[in-house]
Amino acid sequence: MGKRKKASKVQKRAKLRSSAKRGKARKAAKAAKATKPTVAKAKPKPAPVKKAARKVKQPVAQVVETVAVEVIEQPAPGVITVTEVEETRKAS
Repeated sequence: MGKRKKASKVQKRAKLRSSAKRGKARKAAKAAKATKPTVAKAKPKPAPVKKAARKVKQPVAQVVETVAVEVIEQPAPGVITVTEVEETRKAS
């Protein structure tokens, strides 16, 4: 007797697949029990969650610097000159 040729694997796999197989007819789904329609139940409200209070940034008071300079000069004997300078500055 001669040796038998091996069948290709591709065809064997196709035969095994359920989609390729001819199966039984699908059963019809059972009808749901004839009961009264479902009514929405009252759902308890979830408990309120306490949220952490946000910290409010305190407004930073701006630093105000005031510099006053008084210069007293005597350019000549008996003559007095007074110079007054005042400067206000905001430091951020």
